Amino acid sequence: MPWSAGVKRAILCGLVLAWCATAPAAGEAAADDTALLLRIREELAAVRSRVASLEARLAPSEGSAGTAESAPIDQAAESVASVGAAAGRQPAGAFLNAATADPAASAWSDAEPSAEIPIGGASSGGQAISLTGLLDTYYTHNANRPADGQNALYYTNPNATGFGLNQAMLTIDAKGSGPIGFHADLWFGSGARLFRGTPPGPGPLQDLLYVRQAYGYYRFGNGAELDLGAVETFIGLEVTESHLNWNYSRGILWMWNEPATHLGAKLSVPVSDTFTSAFLLVNGFGLTRNNRVGKSYGVLGSFAPNDRFNTTLSWINGPQAGSRALGWLKDLSWNMYGGLHERFEVMANLDYIQAHAPGGPATSWGMGGYARGHLSARMRVAYRIEFLDDSQGRATGFEQNLREQTLTFEVQPVKDDPRFLTRLEWRRDWSDLPFFSCTGRRACDENGRATSQTTFTAGFMWVLGPK
Repeated sequence: MPWSAGVKRAILCGLVLAWCATAPAAGEAAADDTALLLRIREELAAVRSRVASLEARLAPSEGSAGTAESAPIDQAAESVASVGAAAGRQPAGAFLNAATADPAASAWSDAEPSAEIPIGGASSGGQAISLTGLLDTYYTHNANRPADGQNALYYTNPNATGFGLNQAMLTIDAKGSGPIGFHADLWFGSGARLFRGTPPGPGPLQDLLYVRQAYGYYRFGNGAELDLGAVETFIGLEVTESHLNWNYSRGILWMWNEPATHLGAKLSVPVSDTFTSAFLLVNGFGLTRNNRVGKSYGVLGSFAPNDRFNTTLSWINGPQAGSRALGWLKDLSWNMYGGLHERFEVMANLDYIQAHAPGGPATSWGMGGYARGHLSARMRVAYRIEFLDDSQGRATGFEQNLREQTLTFEVQPVKDDPRFLTRLEWRRDWSDLPFFSCTGRRACDENGRATSQTTFTAGFMWVLGPK
């Protein structure tokens, strides 16, 4: 039943006296009488609030009067004691609980965060979410001054003259101590044109938005990982993020003779400390939504005996464009990395594709060589040379042989922070037929075409995330 005014007054007085008994003596107090009076008033207000809360909990509700009246008296006394102990708490570490004189009582406001609560600003109901990203801008000048304003063969920096936005990428990762998580890359900018299937013509940047990757994964106890969704290919040597490559622009093989992203499943398995295998079961060579005649499959083996050497061999095979009549598309790729010296390293890449066409099989294949020297902790120089044999027109649609060489000078302005990089690049492309658009040059033919093009590019890359 409700407490009488006398009982409440007695409880209130008792709690105040208990607090006063533990208060420091006048000669020992650091504050003057005014400060002490304000402190007592604050404590009295806290006690009144606690008593009112306890009365509300102990008061009989409608339909439960018998239960409330039959509650044991000693249980009510324990509740009063706990309220008195809580009322004596101050902000963390102010002073010990007056009712119990037990350091453990400080758990009411000094509790450690739960180990299950992720540390960070975002959570997915148990998994911490990390947000990283990349901003990649550039300025390019094409000596050919092409009429269409586009650098032929370039995906990631297509603007022939002026500034461009290559990548504004946001990466979302949700992972914790458990085996499940997801990963997504949202890519905006001219570099996103790669994932449109066929290179679009000039257009506004707002049309160039793509989900580069979006997959969920499960990690097994032995280190294997199963990815399901839109996953990046394991074919080739270069990757989509500019700052992770040695050169700023992408090579011919990466653009014209290798897939980019698949839709399906990828399983990576560490066979040993030095050998890793991976398997693909996907709709096709790109983000094919429906392939009713069959799936493409792929396998990879990677051998890395130490940090200074690794080599990878990969293979993908599957029906073309959802039609068995066109036969199967086969892609074989090999690459190698060698750290010849702490300041000098090399890479090599070989890629071969065979596709069946109505007139018979067509192939395109090529090789690339890379070298990079570390001039200092903040400066590097890289060189790339490639050729692509597309004499049957499978890759570019023209029966030609292509070559390119690229020289890239990289500066890292902050010595110990590679999250901002600048690159100056010279590149020259050749073909054995007039393939490159040009205006106002002696080398241009009557159709405004030339057999080569030369570009100068300055690239600037900011990485959002840890060093």
